[in-house]
Amino acid sequence: MDKALNFMIDAVKFRKEMCANDISLDTVDNTLFSKGVMCTHGQDKKGCRIAIFNARFHERVSGARFEDVKKFLVFWIEKVDREEKGKRISLFFDMGNAGMSNVDIPFISYLVNLFKFYYPDMLNNIMVFELPFIMTAAWKIVKNMLPAKSHQLIKFVSKKDANTLVPAECLLTRWGGEDSWAYSFDPEECAMPPLPFLGAQATGAEDKPKVNGVANGHAGGKMANGHVRSSQKSSQGHDSAAKYLSVKDPPSSPESGHKVRFPDDVSTNSDELSDSKLQEDSSTAELGKLLEVTPGEQLWFGSSKTKQTITLSNIRRAGVAFKVKTTSPDKFRVRPSSGVVPTGRRVVVELELCDGVTPQHVVTDRFLILAAGVPHERVPARDMGRLWRSLPSGDKLEHCLRCAAAPALNDPLMALVRGLGTRLEAVSQRLEKQQQLATETEQQYAKTRRRLGVALALIAATAVANLCLALTVTRC
Repeated sequence: MDKALNFMIDAVKFRKEMCANDISLDTVDNTLFSKGVMCTHGQDKKGCRIAIFNARFHERVSGARFEDVKKFLVFWIEKVDREEKGKRISLFFDMGNAGMSNVDIPFISYLVNLFKFYYPDMLNNIMVFELPFIMTAAWKIVKNMLPAKSHQLIKFVSKKDANTLVPAECLLTRWGGEDSWAYSFDPEECAMPPLPFLGAQATGAEDKPKVNGVANGHAGGKMANGHVRSSQKSSQGHDSAAKYLSVKDPPSSPESGHKVRFPDDVSTNSDELSDSKLQEDSSTAELGKLLEVTPGEQLWFGSSKTKQTITLSNIRRAGVAFKVKTTSPDKFRVRPSSGVVPTGRRVVVELELCDGVTPQHVVTDRFLILAAGVPHERVPARDMGRLWRSLPSGDKLEHCLRCAAAPALNDPLMALVRGLGTRLEAVSQRLEKQQQLATETEQQYAKTRRRLGVALALIAATAVANLCLALTVTRC
């Protein structure tokens, strides 16, 4: 667990330091590409793409120049990893015509560490082509840098047997094959592909649905903070562009054989404000001088909590009509979806996720609560539509609630976070104990030092007394 966590943290730090997510031709020294030190071409017999390192073109560098070379290496490995989408590759060290001037241990060490720590399990084979005898000692040093498990991946080949690992049609002519391909720098071919998990986000905000004029459906302005505004200014945005839709009765289920019905008089679902069953919530929003809405900001759904409630409490001295809309009526069952809250009472609106809908599916959805004062406290459900159409738009108030998903208990990331939290708590407790022990030790040391001082004073006093006594006896 500790090794995995440290491994992950180091990998994230590496990608941040090297800007791996944003690396491109513009961020790498282009003069390194023209030499052809690194390139990719062809596949081996297992279908793995071949990354080629041409040792004879490499020159030892140091300082700031070496940092450019490291970024060049990261560029190529990142590029191949994105293009292959996680598939393994084969690394081909072309050592032909290379000499000791081309041996660069820091460079090879960095290359090895890239595959060892930051791109693990990426290599299928490591092919070393025509290693000169004078480089044998240097290669032994490189081999010791590699993990023990990767030693079996190393294959030493020459023109005679290179075709055992690479098919002749993909084997370059200088390697004894039939492929006459030669490397040349082409900016278009060397362009960095997008990250696989960011590819779907390439579309612009204008192609995404908007709610309240904001892309991705995030509530904007005062709506996001649970504040109220009159629908006279925004009813058009909510009813058309915002995609807030009225919630209809759920259709009858063929399996259950019965139809779900809502009561004609929603006041039968209301009870006194002093009811002990009222759901407690730290956030409560006031909808004008009409209703108190609980919760006031977010509706949390989780793996064990697929139901949620909205409590509407009347704070007006007359009836208040309400209506519940949502951005995705096909994901929720809502009861009641409209009605009247009598004076001094409340209505609990029950929300339930439909079958097959998980909490993660509703994180971008919202509910809109509309309220308006009415003279009558008992209105049948069939007349609610006509009632809302007859109300002036300036009398309607709105309040937005966002949906949120609580992380699943079995989420690997959450398990990692919980494990990290447990470890941090244990470390904190150990540090506290050590600090307490150090304090006690210091106090004990101070006591011992005081006692030792008293003892030394007594010894000195006794010695002086004995000396005085001896002098007195001598004089007598």
